[in-house]
Amino acid sequence: MKKLIFILINFIYLTSFAQQVTTIKQLNGKTIAITTLTKRLAHIVDSAKIAGLQIAIINNNETVWKGNFGSRNIEKQLKIEENTVMYAASLTKPVSAYLFLRLAEKGLFNLDVPVQHYLKKPIGQYAKWKDLGDDTAAFNQVTPRMLLSHSSGMPVLRYLYQNKVNLIAKPGEKFYYSNEGLNLLGFMIEEYLGKRLELLAKEEIFIPLQMDHTSMVWEPEFEQNFSLAYYKDGKVYGSERRTDSRAAGSMTTTASDYAKFVTNLMLQKGMSTQLYRQMLSAQINIKSKRGFGPLRDSLTLDNDQMHLAWGLGVGLFQSKAGKAFFHTGHGEANQNYFVAYPAKGIAVVLLSNSENFESVSMQLVAACIGDQYSPWRWLGHLDH
Repeated sequence: MKKLIFILINFIYLTSFAQQVTTIKQLNGKTIAITTLTKRLAHIVDSAKIAGLQIAIINNNETVWKGNFGSRNIEKQLKIEENTVMYAASLTKPVSAYLFLRLAEKGLFNLDVPVQHYLKKPIGQYAKWKDLGDDTAAFNQVTPRMLLSHSSGMPVLRYLYQNKVNLIAKPGEKFYYSNEGLNLLGFMIEEYLGKRLELLAKEEIFIPLQMDHTSMVWEPEFEQNFSLAYYKDGKVYGSERRTDSRAAGSMTTTASDYAKFVTNLMLQKGMSTQLYRQMLSAQINIKSKRGFGPLRDSLTLDNDQMHLAWGLGVGLFQSKAGKAFFHTGHGEANQNYFVAYPAKGIAVVLLSNSENFESVSMQLVAACIGDQYSPWRWLGHLDH
């Protein structure tokens, strides 16, 4: 109880001057008082032993509330703050997708021109991607659209496949969530344009959206206010400090910054309606029981009712609250999630530095915006 009270006092102190609203609008049209929401979230964080958590809630297509719970460094008793940078993990992927589409808008890339077209050498001549040269006929069918919709046939991570990155399915045939595929997209962009991904992201996204605490790589200024991450048992994992940009998951950010990006997508700013229509429409339907792990090869009809699918860089589903797009972020000990309902103008971004987050992600999102629809079972969060 003392810990819970301390979290509440710390939270109110950090956020009381920043809040301009007293209630949060939820998906069912009802509202929840900030004071009630704060207590509810603090209780969940405390009960689940989540080390630290940042939250940004969007109503009417603007961030109306930011909450910070727990610690960025338990040992030094340093609390999570609004500008504490967190490892984004796979929340990097939607940003990379948006970057590619911005570049496509400029005529630099085409969604349906094979990846090989943009490379200076055959894929098999690049040391990192040499395994893809084992079947050049199949690889030459792989397009950026397939990489962005996880339908290229590439594996999720090579270390799960004897450290090889051969195609495990025919291009365009099945949904296989693939970090390798997004990283190949990033490599393709850098190879073709001769410019680092972190610089392109800064120019095309972070500066225009005023995401001042976000970068594809670790920046020296992050040392001033960053979070360590913690395992389930409370042991320190450390902090992710990626020095090489990877389109699949090297980004560092804050919930407040990332909410600016989500809002931009909800308002469909920064690129044409045509490209947004493709980004936020089903490129491939999802029939697997789980998105990750052994059950990803088991088929089910359970996802049909929500029309679970993948667009270009984001997951999609339909619900009583309207169409939504989402993405999860799962690192060794950092776990994150966002979901957005454009027709409602409602979204929430959650960044954690705790391996315990996913066990209560459903409760946290429900408390914040009344979400009862996110595909928690498919994501594996209910397996906890």
